[in-house]
Amino acid sequence: WSFPTQSGVIAAPMTYAINGEQYVAIVVGWGGVWDVATGVLSATSGPPRNISRLLVFKLGASGSLPAPPPLAQRALDPPPFTGTEAQATQGAQLYGRFCNTCHGDAAVAGALNPDLRHSGAINSLDSLKAIVIDGAFAHNGMVSFRADIDETQLEAIRQYLIMRANQDRDLGAH
Repeated sequence: WSFPTQSGVIAAPMTYAINGEQYVAIVVGWGGVWDVATGVLSATSGPPRNISRLLVFKLGASGSLPAPPPLAQRALDPPPFTGTEAQATQGAQLYGRFCNTCHGDAAVAGALNPDLRHSGAINSLDSLKAIVIDGAFAHNGMVSFRADIDETQLEAIRQYLIMRANQDRDLGAH
């Protein structure tokens, strides 16, 4: 038996019975490490969706889910890379240390957290600083890295993101 859940299965199934009828319940929707840490693997391993829900199956029953919404494919439209190779190298190292876990390996995010190659914040150091250093998105879970990253380092990360976005755009990636 199998069933297309349309999203990542994040927990083991649980079975129970009510009035002699057996049911199997399973939680689906991204929330584990697969989506946030694997970057391109997550994005290419199947439809990257975050359709969070509890699915409950009754033994012997039949049914199906509604069709999933279409996947949005956003074209990459980054600013030109104006940094140096040394900045991009330093930015890659800093990104790997501070950003990779949530925003994806090689700056390619899965379905759950923002893909920074698409972020308008990479157009301006001030915009990125407001988020990364000043904590403008702390209410959404993006904490300030003020104690860890200075503006020079943030500019290196920004140049790395711009470089990666341009590379992937040139390859026809999204």
